[in-house]
Amino acid sequence: MKEKFDLLLREYLKDDSKLVNSSKEYYLEFVKNLPEDLYKYFDKEKYLIKASIGAGQKSEIAWLCIFNRNVTTSATQGIYICYLFKSDMSGFYLVLGQGITTFADLYGIEKYKNIEKVAKYFKNLIDDNKFSRENIDLKGKKELAKGYEAGTIISKYYEKGNYSDKELIDDLMALKSIYEDICENMSNSSYMNIVDNVLNNIDLSYVMAEDARKLLKETLKEEKDIKITETTMLEKVDIPSFKKKNKYAKITKKVTKKIDYIKKAKSNAKNGLLGEELVIIYEKKRLTDLGRKDLAEEIKWVSKEDDGTGYDIVSFDIDEEGNIKERYIEVKSTEENETNAFYISSNELSVMERLKTQYFVYRVYKVKASKPKVFVLGYEDFKDKIDLKVDSYKANIKEGG
Repeated sequence: MKEKFDLLLREYLKDDSKLVNSSKEYYLEFVKNLPEDLYKYFDKEKYLIKASIGAGQKSEIAWLCIFNRNVTTSATQGIYICYLFKSDMSGFYLVLGQGITTFADLYGIEKYKNIEKVAKYFKNLIDDNKFSRENIDLKGKKELAKGYEAGTIISKYYEKGNYSDKELIDDLMALKSIYEDICENMSNSSYMNIVDNVLNNIDLSYVMAEDARKLLKETLKEEKDIKITETTMLEKVDIPSFKKKNKYAKITKKVTKKIDYIKKAKSNAKNGLLGEELVIIYEKKRLTDLGRKDLAEEIKWVSKEDDGTGYDIVSFDIDEEGNIKERYIEVKSTEENETNAFYISSNELSVMERLKTQYFVYRVYKVKASKPKVFVLGYEDFKDKIDLKVDSYKANIKEGG
């Protein structure tokens, strides 16, 4: 890498032609060969690497960009890793940047201000001290240079002649790790959601609890007779092991206007009902396999009639001596993966504490997939394997306050 960067820094301005000459050594090494070299560190199926010194006319700012194909394949939009060279070729930056063209198309004269707002949003997400959050200075006079500067999220500067190959690779791998963590939770569409959310500063606080209660009642009524159209059976798996917390997960959570929030809540309610029906099918098969089809027919879907009991389903367990006791099941469903957090109410925890070993939480995930899965948490699991954290408090005005 170093030799090719050195060559560009040394020769680019010596070539006083205003036109791109693809036969020049610095062009061949930087634009053609360097991207291929970098595929040693980036999977070609997952990433696209491009370098440019201009198309026809030589550009003020030479660049090399690394795009996650799921997010973007163009320097004009999205978020990507990029090397940006100063116009005077005194050095270059490694940046996590954004494409300015989309902002220019959408926001006109407000483009720089808006892309800076989105850059600030990402800066606040990234917890890393290796890279700078300060503004970069490309010494450019044209709009594109200003756009690159405004869109930069984090960066590191390399002065001409003052860097090593090891430093370049170590820094690139560090930035790759940050970029991959972000991209795992984002597509091009969700990037534009972020842009929309940040710039509109939408707040859900006005959505009232009464609205939510009415919504859920309506949805439960609408979906009371929900049926699974295909023969679907839950696959039981072990309780998942701990995974490092994903600090970028919230970038996929689109902050939406009220109507979208309502739709999302309806979708969540439907997922809940679907998960409960899958669990009933699962429990009926479990009891039937134990030779107790009679008990399978007695399973009760209590949440369809009363959602305040602290559990959704009453099934049965049979011990080694053939004694029968009720199994109280609370179902937590998601379209997402197994390690996504779920909410459990104080009422549910209270009921669990009362019923103890007869109370189970069935965590159904990938609920709409062709092969949905479930793991089961018992009373002891909540002591040993689950980290409960307070998410909200009830606030009352003090007497005499």
